[in-house]
Amino acid sequence: MQIWRNFSVFILSASLIVACSKDNKSNDSKVLRTDLGGNVGTLDPQGAFDPYTFHVLSDLYEGIVDMDQANNPIAGMAESWTVSDDGLTYDFYLRHDLKFSDGSSISADDFVYSWRRMIDPETAGYAGSSFGNILNVPDVISHKLPLDSLGVEAVDQYQFRVNLSKPDPAFIEKCTALFTTVVPEQIIDKYGESWTSLEHIVTSGPYKLSKRVINGEIVLEKNPYYYNAKNVKMESIIYIPYQDRNSALSAYKTEELDILNGVPVDQYAKLKSDYTKQLNTVGYEGIVFFSLNVFSDKLKDTNVREALSLAVDRNVLTNKILASGQKPLYSYVTPTIENGRYKNVYYDWKSLTQAERDAKAKELLKDSGIEPQKYSINLTYDNNDINRKVAVAVASMWEKEIGIKVNLMPAERKDYLDKRKNSDFEVLLNSWGAAFNHVTTYTPEYACASNVNVSRLCTVNYDSLITDANMSLNEDQQTQFYERALQLAMEQYAIIPLYQNSYTMMISPKVSGLNVESNLLHDIRSKWISKQ
Repeated sequence: MQIWRNFSVFILSASLIVACSKDNKSNDSKVLRTDLGGNVGTLDPQGAFDPYTFHVLSDLYEGIVDMDQANNPIAGMAESWTVSDDGLTYDFYLRHDLKFSDGSSISADDFVYSWRRMIDPETAGYAGSSFGNILNVPDVISHKLPLDSLGVEAVDQYQFRVNLSKPDPAFIEKCTALFTTVVPEQIIDKYGESWTSLEHIVTSGPYKLSKRVINGEIVLEKNPYYYNAKNVKMESIIYIPYQDRNSALSAYKTEELDILNGVPVDQYAKLKSDYTKQLNTVGYEGIVFFSLNVFSDKLKDTNVREALSLAVDRNVLTNKILASGQKPLYSYVTPTIENGRYKNVYYDWKSLTQAERDAKAKELLKDSGIEPQKYSINLTYDNNDINRKVAVAVASMWEKEIGIKVNLMPAERKDYLDKRKNSDFEVLLNSWGAAFNHVTTYTPEYACASNVNVSRLCTVNYDSLITDANMSLNEDQQTQFYERALQLAMEQYAIIPLYQNSYTMMISPKVSGLNVESNLLHDIRSKWISKQ
């Protein structure tokens, strides 16, 4: 399987319920009404990192390489590409009819600008960890070299070249990532941070922004300048961010929604029976976990962090609390990444019974001089029904089995993101979605200089092993380095893996064109969809 989509898991939440009136039944065959599942953040594709935003941005922007519904790379704005014999030079040949949504032409220079912006330490999101093999990326990020020394260039108007410092067999797949999409230099230069506002935004994908209500609905209209506009069936997309799954389900049942993203956990079994053909349950290449702030006085002891991990009954969590396709996780990566290459990387205590794990956890706390009745921790989570169930369930396990007190700290969307970004927490319910089908989609989570390492644990030997793996051209040797690095990180217990996620969708019989069973990244593009 090929999997390319960054940073996405379906447990993160919204901050406001947006209700639809019963007059808004989705009858128009050219209008798609879809539950977004949460509020959208930035509309800048190079700064986004949450799944709700990705859904919208995938409709608004496109890059040199697109993906099909099985998450395989296919021709996008580049109709073809070539790779040098040494694997260090990629030449992308752009279509000649490319335009932004304002009608201005898209050329190779626009991709040079967009990719520099993607790596620029002043504007970059998470791209550096995935594109470290582009020539001079490390030195650009560390300000040792200027941005124009980055290994990207416009050979001519229609030829975009990328030079690598070492071969990267996954490079084409990485080019499907959202942050590689092309953005308008002139608009960004003119309006700065406000370039994504409704008044100014210019997009490059099959749709353009028509309306945006903060914490409310987002309306997109078909982009007539999109190079493949003739095959885009839906004229308008209306995204509605429901926080409450029951409200969203009610809207779906009354035909106010065509697509429902995520069903109420406690109704899953009944819906599976009553809506057999409409309910889709799909495995997901992503993990849900707790990030532990290792600089907190309460969590600086590795024994304490290990005890907390041991005392989570993952089978109860996935089979009884959630019970909608999730799988217990005992590693820092999924057993499915790279088609199972790292399935044997897991904690050796996985084979213990839960009673044995709880007993071991109590011994670790005792060895650290912790008196459980005097110990309490704060558990922060993004406040929606699924997250709430997970947080309440694990808090109950910790209080019952090892005797510690847990203070639940629900946070609304913006506050949660701020706390995560600034490591302003003790224990944080977190998630990570695969950007591509390679172990390095997960490894930045534990790297010293990574901006997604919110636990803030820095293990120099881990970084060294990752570097050794990245430098090796031998696949088996690479795997050994990555395995050693992962085992080293896991010994530090900076995170507590909980489960490998799944996602559920209800799709109206009126909707056609989707093949969700093969789409492990829940990367739904509206341009694929038709409606009766």
